[in-house]
Amino acid sequence: MTQEVCELHVSGYKFSVLDNAFVVHQGLKTAASFHRNKDADQERNRVLFRQFKLELREKYPDSSRRCY
Repeated sequence: MTQEVCELHVSGYKFSVLDNAFVVHQGLKTAASFHRNKDADQERNRVLFRQFKLELREKYPDSSRRCY
């Protein structure tokens, strides 16, 4: 979902944020409950997201919008 929203933003779509549209909680995970490959997964995701951002720059070269 994050990539889709990011691309919509870079391509020029505007968003409105709905107040109280979703009820969320802080989560139930603790550091001990993460799987043992969590750090490797996070690093892989960082690399993939960097690549995705480069692809967006190529696809929308005139856009001043970026994803962070």
